[in-house]
Amino acid sequence: AFEPLPWDEAYKKAEATLARMTVPLIEVSGLCQKQIFADGLLFQPHGHLEDGSPYYGIGGMYLYFEPSSYGKQETKSRWILSETEPHKARSSDLDCAGTCNKMASVECSSKDAPPLGKHTWLMQCGHTDTLSEQSVTLREVPQGEKYTLLRGLGWEHPLGDWFNLHKWWYIGNTVGIPRLGIPSLNMQDAAGGFRTNFPEVTGTVTVWPSLLAMGATWDPDLVLEFGKALGQEFKGKGANAILGPSVNVHRVARNGRNFE
Repeated sequence: AFEPLPWDEAYKKAEATLARMTVPLIEVSGLCQKQIFADGLLFQPHGHLEDGSPYYGIGGMYLYFEPSSYGKQETKSRWILSETEPHKARSSDLDCAGTCNKMASVECSSKDAPPLGKHTWLMQCGHTDTLSEQSVTLREVPQGEKYTLLRGLGWEHPLGDWFNLHKWWYIGNTVGIPRLGIPSLNMQDAAGGFRTNFPEVTGTVTVWPSLLAMGATWDPDLVLEFGKALGQEFKGKGANAILGPSVNVHRVARNGRNFE
């Protein structure tokens, strides 16, 4: 069973962890609307590839050096931003796509580090495969790991559409810091049941009674059993935080969210 730490001990442990957040991260900004999900992300070091070049990742996005697209030596080397993790055992065509990555890339001869500062990148910015030039800035952020804990992600604003939740993300998300043992926050609605954001989830969740009805039972043991079952279902779907604790005393009967 989970046993919370005493406050003094918890604060000391948190302060010790913050003191270890010294690894600089790489921020990418200036991407076009189609790539807006990756704009402003802070990329963490993920190790090195076959040629010794470092690669970075965050939230299912990767930044890495590609010596030659699809293995053809006549193509120029470049740094690539991709949703596909590079294949660490390959020396070229690291996304195994057999073609040059079209999400976002910049020509660069140095494999030692991504080109910091403002450069012209090629990327898909419209509904076709046509590549557009975009001024993109990469900068090193010394306190990046701390900022990572303060920045939510998971939502995007696709071309011609409203804000959407990126596929398989939770309602609220922060990324983890694996090297420090800090997990991601995977926050999901709500006490009435696991919110079905995607069609694939429909039919796999439990619709629980209203918390108002739970409170009206005046049965703490019953409510405890409900809480355990709710937590188990959320945990089974990868969530580790439930949004909407349902403890507010409702003052307006017409509020459509009173059920929660």
